[in-house]
This record gives sequence, C-alpha cells and structure tokens, in this order.
Amino acid sequence: MNSRHLTLPTTIEECHTVIKELHAMVHQLFERVEKLEKENRELKARLDLDSNNSSKPPSSDFKKKKKDKKHSSGKSSGGQKGHPGHFRKLLDINEVDNVVECKAFHKCDCGCEIIESDKYIRHQVYELPEIKLAVTEYQVAVGKCRGCSRKHTAALPEGVSWGITGARLTSFMSMSISKYQLSRRALQEFLQEYFNFRISLGTVFNKQKLVNQILEEPVNALLPYIKQSKATNIDETSHRQSGESHWLWTVASKTAAYFEVTKSRGKKVLRKLMHDFENNVISDRYAIYNYFDSSRRQICWAHLKRDFTRISQHHDKVISRIGKRLLDCESKLFQQWYPFKNNEISRENLLLQTAPIVKTVGECLEQGSYTAPELRAARFCKNLLENFSALWTFLHEEEIEPTNNHAERCLRALVIWRKKYFATQSNYGSEYIARTASLIATSKLQKTNPFQYLSNAVNNYFARKNILPIAQ
Repeated sequence: MNSRHLTLPTTIEECHTVIKELHAMVHQLFERVEKLEKENRELKARLDLDSNNSSKPPSSDFKKKKKDKKHSSGKSSGGQKGHPGHFRKLLDINEVDNVVECKAFHKCDCGCEIIESDKYIRHQVYELPEIKLAVTEYQVAVGKCRGCSRKHTAALPEGVSWGITGARLTSFMSMSISKYQLSRRALQEFLQEYFNFRISLGTVFNKQKLVNQILEEPVNALLPYIKQSKATNIDETSHRQSGESHWLWTVASKTAAYFEVTKSRGKKVLRKLMHDFENNVISDRYAIYNYFDSSRRQICWAHLKRDFTRISQHHDKVISRIGKRLLDCESKLFQQWYPFKNNEISRENLLLQTAPIVKTVGECLEQGSYTAPELRAARFCKNLLENFSALWTFLHEEEIEPTNNHAERCLRALVIWRKKYFATQSNYGSEYIARTASLIATSKLQKTNPFQYLSNAVNNYFARKNILPIAQ
C-alpha cells in the first residue's frame, strides 16, 4: 500500500492556501449578507409605503386605520330630543305648477256633518314629468332651374344641421359621457329607456367627434389665458392610449384649467407648454420642474409632508430624528399659514413667525445631506437644498399657495375616469377627454354651466357663428 509522505514546508504552504481560500469565501459571504440586508431594508421600506408617506393613492393602502375608541354617551342613535328640526321651505304659490283642492269631506264617525273652515294645510309634492323629446320635421323644398336644369335645395333654418340630433341633445350626450362618465353603450340604453330614442353606437361616436372639433379652438385659447395669471399649478398623471404609456398634463390657474395628453413626461413637453410663461409655478418635486428658476417656483408642501413622513420612519435613528424635526416644522408652518390665509395676521407677522422655521428646515436638510451618500434621504436633502428658495415663495408672493392641491383637484375627475375605463384607443379619444375636461373644470372654476356653454357652442357651430371663449 502506497502512503503519502508530507514534509513540513509543504504542509505549511497548503495551510496558507486553505486559509486564503477561507478568507476569500468569508469575504464573499460578508458581501452577500450585506447585499441581502440592503435588499431587505429596501423591500421593507417599500412595504411601508402608503398614501401618507409616498405618492401612492389612498385606495392602495392595505393597512386598516385604527378607529379611535370613543366612550358611549349613553344616548340612542339619530336625532336627539330638543334638536331643532330641518324642514323644506314651501314654494310661493306663484311658483307652483299645479294646485289641487282637496275638499271631499266624509261625515264624522259620530254621524254629524263636518263644517269646512277657511284654513287649509299646504302640502307640496315634487314629481318628475314624463320626458319626451321634441321632434321637429323640416320639410325642405327642392326645385330645378328652368334654364340650365340645375337642382336646388332650400336652406335649413339658422342653427339647424342635417344631423339627427339638435344642439342641446348633442351637448347632453357629450356631458353624459364626459362629465357623468357613462359609456357609449350605457348612454345608448339611457336614451332608449328614458326618452324612447333609439340611436346607434356609431352615431354616438360621431357626435363625440363633432363636439371634439367644436371645442378645439376655445380649449386651445385657455392656455394663453391661464398664462396671464400670476401663478399656475402644473401636474401630470399617467394615461394609457392604445396599450401604450402616455401622460395627461394639466395647467391650472384660479379661474381656468387646461388639459393635454402627450406621449412624454419629459422636459420637452413642459417647454412646449410653458416656454413663454414668466410668472410663478406651483408643482411637486419632479426633476423636470427644475426647468423653472427656484425664484419663481413653489414646491408643494403636501408632497414634502409625505417625504418627511417617510424619512421619519427610516431605520437609521439619525435620519429618523431629522424626519421628525422636519414634520414638526411643517406642522408649525401651517399653523401660521392658515391664520394669514383667513386674514387674521399680516404678511409681516407671517414672515416674522416663520423665520425660525425656515432656519430649522435648512439646518435639518444640511444635516441630512451629510448622512450616507448611498441613502435616498441624503439625496433628497441635497436636492431640496439646491432648490431651497422654492420652498418659501408663498411666504413672499401674493396669490401663491404652499401646495399643489389645486392641480390635483382638477385632475381628480380624470383619475376616477381612468379607474373605470382604463384607456383611450386613439388620438381623437385622448383629445376628446382632454378638451371636455378643460371645459368642465374651467366652468366649475368660473361658476358657469358647461352644458349651457356647449349647447350655445354647438348651436353657433351649426349657424356658422363665432364660438365664444370658455373663460371670460
């Protein structure tokens, strides 16, 4: 049997080799553990994201909010004894459509006659009348020239088209789809059930295209109108068209809102929309808004509150402490803003009271920027420091709000529409959604009736008259 003989130097050399291999393996394992721990922290952070600390909508929150335990008052539910009642005020007799006198008395149970008094009880009932569309037949004369035999057809009255629906019904159909979010098929069924009016889906589609064409000029005029204001709110949200990603933009002032669907969310769209705007912009922290100088930009504090909340929940105690201080500053800031907004304090007083808050926020952001560079919190703090003046524009400028809530409210109806119908299938569909949304949102801000405006616009289009602007 052969045996292997090892000399002492050979054994020591092999031991060194094994030790080096073990060192390399331990180093690789340390690196792997560190990588897994980092991934674990990131995944935990993502699990902790909700509508309070990120841009996720409240509908995506899975955590059930803990209900505050309230002590029972011992009272029964509903209206309490002694609570003043609320009653509908009767209409004046001149405003009532029909009056029915109820005088058919029966004899009293005792058998005696009932003597009628001069007094009576007024009882008013509201009822929906039977709805029937008014159908007008136009008997259009036709003729032929004696000389050249050319055929001639008489003209329809002004404001009447060769289509099957008039201006008001066309506008009603459009409002039902755009504002009240009926599908074409649901609108078709509604018209048949309530108006006994049969219409094909193709005709509904054609009426939408007509409204889209009519609204093109007045909606395009909204953007120059909005740019005349001292401040505008800008925001964008995702949109799907034909299975591809698009973006729905809104530019809104206090009195008008403009929507547009684009293929990009990039700076080139922002430049196209706002290249000639020289006043103040209110927006979130999305990087493309750095296109505007910080001196005429206001970063939304509602978004910052969510960012501060996320930082306050960080696993690192130093970063968490910075986030909590920033949240405290945000709370104190709005404690001063609301009294100013309600004209309870002057702007000078507002600046005086918020000066320590501005200083503390700056100190916190500077501390956060010195934390580990690979952490998101450090990058966030550095970014805010670079745009620090954009946090406080609302303190110095008139008509500037500290949040971008106005733009988000304008977008809300379309976000709800997106949840119901998911996407558009063509450029026309996206244009229709954007233009009708511009009309509806602007009418709401102007406190006017969008249906009435659209009816007049369609009527003027049929009569070949100028269409009035949406925003006056």
